[in-house]
Amino acid sequence: MALILLALLLVLFVLIYKFSMAPYGVFRDRGIVHESPRPFIGNLSLRVLFGRTPFIEMLIHKYQKFKQYKVYGFYNIREPFFVLHDVELIKKVGIQDFDYFTNHRDMIAEFSESLFSKCLISLKGDKWREMRNTLTPAFTGSKLKAMFELINECSLEGVRYIESELRNSNSLDIELEMKDYFERFANDVIASAAFGIKVNSFVDKTNQFYKAGQSVIHFTGLAMLKIILYGIMPRVIKALGISLFDPRKTEYFKSLIFDAMKYRAEHKIIRSDMIHLLMEAKRNFLLQETIPESSTEHAEFNDDDLLAQCVLFFVVGFEIMSVCLAYLTYELCMNPTVQSKLYEEIHKVEQELQGKPLTYPMLSKMKYMDLVISELLRLWPPAFSLDRVCSKDIDILDDNQEVLAKFRKDDIIIIPVIALHRDPENFPEPDRFKPERFLEENKDQIKPFTYLPFGLGPRSCIGKLTLFNNSTNKLQSCFYLFSGNRMALMEVKSIIYHLLSKFQLVPGEKTVKNMMDSLKGFHMQPKDKFWIKFVRRDVL
Repeated sequence: MALILLALLLVLFVLIYKFSMAPYGVFRDRGIVHESPRPFIGNLSLRVLFGRTPFIEMLIHKYQKFKQYKVYGFYNIREPFFVLHDVELIKKVGIQDFDYFTNHRDMIAEFSESLFSKCLISLKGDKWREMRNTLTPAFTGSKLKAMFELINECSLEGVRYIESELRNSNSLDIELEMKDYFERFANDVIASAAFGIKVNSFVDKTNQFYKAGQSVIHFTGLAMLKIILYGIMPRVIKALGISLFDPRKTEYFKSLIFDAMKYRAEHKIIRSDMIHLLMEAKRNFLLQETIPESSTEHAEFNDDDLLAQCVLFFVVGFEIMSVCLAYLTYELCMNPTVQSKLYEEIHKVEQELQGKPLTYPMLSKMKYMDLVISELLRLWPPAFSLDRVCSKDIDILDDNQEVLAKFRKDDIIIIPVIALHRDPENFPEPDRFKPERFLEENKDQIKPFTYLPFGLGPRSCIGKLTLFNNSTNKLQSCFYLFSGNRMALMEVKSIIYHLLSKFQLVPGEKTVKNMMDSLKGFHMQPKDKFWIKFVRRDVL
């Protein structure tokens, strides 16, 4: 009996092992260099999974290890990723052969049945093209500029909060945790400039809009476990009816948006915010002529589609913006020379204003601020990697008709943005915060397709600015300026302008000394958080 039980256990072990290793023959069969995968987790590091090593450090390490190869393989749990290192390949995939690589991958099987599947970033093929063409006219510079006063008022509230805290503490300086601070600032901007409601999350720290946003953005440990299980056994988890997202979390936003739309329509109210722009986009979409017969799948623009875009803007505007601003204030704090130069520019603008409120045109004149933000996005890009899915088989050739790479239908292509940004061959002294890299006279030193903070090609950020050669109308550079994303730029410039005009940022007792060492796992918030000391300038 014991022998039979042992034999059954041995068979079970073999079956489990075979199941765990079943997906890992792709790169071997295709002749793609890669590391030996581990059962179930592939090439994903256990130290990353258990939060002991930052994911971005692993990404940079793998890039350096396989740098001499144009493509290398990485098994992300059970998914094979074809990681690109060659800039010629990156250009081909992102631009020249874009029709073969139009779509992003499905992050999780659950997404296909959730509200997130209707977001612009999740749409595929013709549905994506039609929605992109519908939304792009709504986000012109002139329309976004109209939001400036709403954004600037939120910045002023943020400064008033710090001044109030200083008065209450009867002190000349104060230490603040910047991720929490900028979450509240970004929350108020989104509430005002996107959803058309007035909140002050610095004063009312538990307002309903802020709490609803926290529930959507921040995953609990259980949600993270579900994400891992979906990656390992999506069919099993789906069959068990386990849902990743709680649909009740979107109900608050749903009622908020549609009640506002109904009220505005009934009272003929026009407000320069995101809801108004999306209402315009929906109206224009419904007025369009019939979609060409060549289009196989069509986009829709019903209430759920409009809600999905609002939720997408909330996620981007809340989480990504607060993280970027936290890193920006940290870098200014740790680089006092850069902070001093930026303050000099801010002080000159203040003198020009002569006591008048800050305006969008004056904000646009701050060129050193542009350099600082561009360097921030190099060192800490919002997206550490880009992905594309191959829609049909293709052999990619170079200019001499030599094969660069062979991709097959459903291959997942990854571009390791942060590794490109931190490659010393692309950016000398890559770990140094040096805004002067982006001076006009230094732009030629930046290699095309090595700086990709807002993505690449037609599927890059909807507000991005791309530099073209007018004589040929062909893309000559992949140098994306942060000024392309006008709303994000207004938000960052406005709050940084007002903070630095009133306070000097200096390291405090809790300030992280080495940011990379403080990052763990997939989290972009250091374990010791973003503590920075604010010192009043009028006492310096």
